[in-house]
Amino acid sequence: MFILSEFEGSIVNLGQKDRNLYQALLRIADIALKDGFTLVIDERIQGKIEVNLNEPWNMILVEILTGLDLMTIVDSNTIIISYR
Repeated sequence: MFILSEFEGSIVNLGQKDRNLYQALLRIADIALKDGFTLVIDERIQGKIEVNLNEPWNMILVEILTGLDLMTIVDSNTIIISYR
């Protein structure tokens, strides 16, 4: 999965064990907004992840979403993340 593969977003530092998945996505959404992108995240998304990343937000987003059964739609400057 590639999200904005030709774009290098602002750097996000996410490092935490058992981090709330929804909260991690909100953190990425805050940084993406500064780059002119809106992330719409389904509030029902839940779970824990372990992350230790310091990369562009779009690359972190790809790493987090890989392997999860979530639907991601990219439409211009809007990225929608929800359950299928």
